[in-house]
Amino acid sequence: MSTSYWQTKAVVAPGVGGGGLMAPEAGKVSDDTLLDLVNSRCRHAEDHYRSHFAKFARWYDLYRGFQNGRSQNFRNNIHLPFLFSVAQSDVARKVQTSFGGWPIVTFSGYAPEDAAIARKNEVLISSQMKDCNSFVKAVDFFLTANLYGTAVARVGWKKVVRKEQWRTMDPNEPGREVVVEGEATRFDGPDWSVVDPLDFVLQPGKRRIEDAAWCAQRYYLDIDQVYDKVQAGEWDRAAFLKLKESPVSGTAEGEMNQRMSVYRNWNEYQALKQEKFAKPVEIREYWGTVPYDMAPDGMANRVIVVANGRVVLSNQPNPFFHGKLPFLAFSPMPDPHYFHGVGKCEVGEKMQVTANRFANQKLDALDLFIDPVFLVQRQAGIDTTNLFMRAGRVIGVDGPVDESVIRPLIPDLSGLQQSYAEIQQLWGWIQQGTGNSENETMGTGAGSRSTAREYLGRQEAALTRLMLEARLAEEGFVEPLADLFRALDRQYLTLPHEVQILGSASVINPVTGLPMPQEPVVIDLSDLHPEYRARAVGATQQLGKGVRQQNLISVMQAMSANPVMLQSVNWSNFARQIFNAFDMPNIDELLVVGQVPAVNQVGANPPSPGVGAAQSGPAGPAPTTEPLSPELIGAMQGGQAQNPTAPLMGP
Repeated sequence: MSTSYWQTKAVVAPGVGGGGLMAPEAGKVSDDTLLDLVNSRCRHAEDHYRSHFAKFARWYDLYRGFQNGRSQNFRNNIHLPFLFSVAQSDVARKVQTSFGGWPIVTFSGYAPEDAAIARKNEVLISSQMKDCNSFVKAVDFFLTANLYGTAVARVGWKKVVRKEQWRTMDPNEPGREVVVEGEATRFDGPDWSVVDPLDFVLQPGKRRIEDAAWCAQRYYLDIDQVYDKVQAGEWDRAAFLKLKESPVSGTAEGEMNQRMSVYRNWNEYQALKQEKFAKPVEIREYWGTVPYDMAPDGMANRVIVVANGRVVLSNQPNPFFHGKLPFLAFSPMPDPHYFHGVGKCEVGEKMQVTANRFANQKLDALDLFIDPVFLVQRQAGIDTTNLFMRAGRVIGVDGPVDESVIRPLIPDLSGLQQSYAEIQQLWGWIQQGTGNSENETMGTGAGSRSTAREYLGRQEAALTRLMLEARLAEEGFVEPLADLFRALDRQYLTLPHEVQILGSASVINPVTGLPMPQEPVVIDLSDLHPEYRARAVGATQQLGKGVRQQNLISVMQAMSANPVMLQSVNWSNFARQIFNAFDMPNIDELLVVGQVPAVNQVGANPPSPGVGAAQSGPAGPAPTTEPLSPELIGAMQGGQAQNPTAPLMGP
């Protein structure tokens, strides 16, 4: 794709009525001007965030247990995994909550007739999230948020086409196999990836990505990978030839070394640099608006790709129809004034350092107590090279043996017991600050003196804060991710598109309770056109599962005691929810498919004697509390329908 610029043209400033206010003329823009724009704005943002980026190495070291410098070999140097436990337990909970079930998101229609289209979008987006390995990527995403306070993800469209070989039947000779060669599409759909927070800068002063006018991402490619993009027409060929003569500048090299010191020596650039014949290239993509006089085609929302800080590989309008910055951010504990929020490691940083120091001092004292230092009289003639402890050891001396000749130096251990309490208190403060309780949320369980109801009460209280973080993750990341997937489908998805339904929803329709057709769901343009907003369902289903199980049992008991509620409830779907809450497999084998109890429809049949159900007319008798009839109880327990043709009630 050529970077030659269009000639000067007049544009109308957006949002101006009347005859239109003429914006500055957009003419041919030189590469030096674009380089100055991108490099100056990126340097300004990096200087603005430098103080925050400088803390990343310290937080990462505390999470991994790395120690700066060398310790003395006779000193203990252990690391208590407090922050590691907090971060990992929180990541496990969030990932399982948001991406562990099916569907990942759901859509609601505006009218009853929209239910079928909304369900098609639900199947499409959830399957696309599964196809791009969202579960695995979400582990890195939420862990990054816990480590550094804010995680950033990039969303776009990915298409992978490769020349491959495969076996097929010979159309000219039945029964004979042949090997054919051709291009195969390995992936064609929306995709997202986790962005290194050190490689992403946002317009300074903005709290949210959607409020910023521009942002930039930095990453590294090999020169051959750049050539592949040039061959595909994404970047300019003439600029690539210029790039081969422009190696990485000294400034960029210094930034890479700084990044390497932050993330130890296990980073992509270090691996590329040490690889033989490799030629790493620094790529910086600028997304956002530019001044109108720098927009050659009059479109100020642009994407500018700069290599090694010296060559402009591409300068094109934003390729996405939605026109947004293709990045999403999430912070578990957002800051009301800054883009970077508060992470778990920042909260427990100082307490983790103090706990490590107490633990090492305690072990040093125990070492002196178990293997004490000896005071030896020099005139006693003791060979100190053989003076070490062992059962049955005999040490010969010249002269009488008493404490004046040799005695152990026993340290004062009066403060040793206090260190245990201090470490436990520091651990409690870390749990309180991060919202992760050892007993209620990390899987340790209740104490021996706690009742089940008391434990569930404490667990529900602890999960209240974690529910907020889970809802923030879904409202601020999962749902916008699904909306961007849907927007990209409108632009790039090849139609008609077939999608297979996964899980129990592929067998039974949760709305009607009837078997689902076995044909794949077909998506066309009319299904992508309506404006539906995604709604994540994981947080309300996963957090506090024990409390939810108890509540479902209580609701079932309450409904069983009320004959009107007993007849009004769709018991088939209610049983499905109970089985899901208790993680019971093969739900469809437990439920009788196609047979609907008559109690699912109020007034569908005349009530049995003594039931006291409300009649369909307005003059029906008031419900009574008489015992249920044996026929009704048998229908509920056996799942047999008194009227098999009665339809299921909707949700």
